[in-house]
Amino acid sequence: QWYQRRVRGASCMAIHPKGDNLIVGSYDKTLVWFDMDLSVKPYKSLQQHKKAIRHVCFHPRYPLYASSSDDCSTIVTHGMVYNDMVKNPLVVPVKVLRGHKETSKYGVLSNVFHSQQPWVYTGGADGEIWLFV
Repeated sequence: QWYQRRVRGASCMAIHPKGDNLIVGSYDKTLVWFDMDLSVKPYKSLQQHKKAIRHVCFHPRYPLYASSSDDCSTIVTHGMVYNDMVKNPLVVPVKVLRGHKETSKYGVLSNVFHSQQPWVYTGGADGEIWLFV
């Protein structure tokens, strides 16, 4: 199935642990949320970053996802997916995490959540790995 996107240059994707939602990050600073049960069109488009999005991930247990960007930030967002298919997902930004330094025009290149805790690890072009608790 083909999903319509309103982004130029998809850079990363993550599928929700329940399997029915997809987030796509792009080089044009846009994060797009698809509810695959609802439509092939984007449910929500967010432009929270100032530069290209390099990585997105969902937490395996908590209703959280993170997006990392060349603007040297990682944004943690509450992304609640309901079992009731009538309700749309709830998307609320929670925290902007900073710490990496820009290196050769690149910022935060990767992120991953801890499997049990609401902690996020980030890896940057500056060669550092940060843990945010």
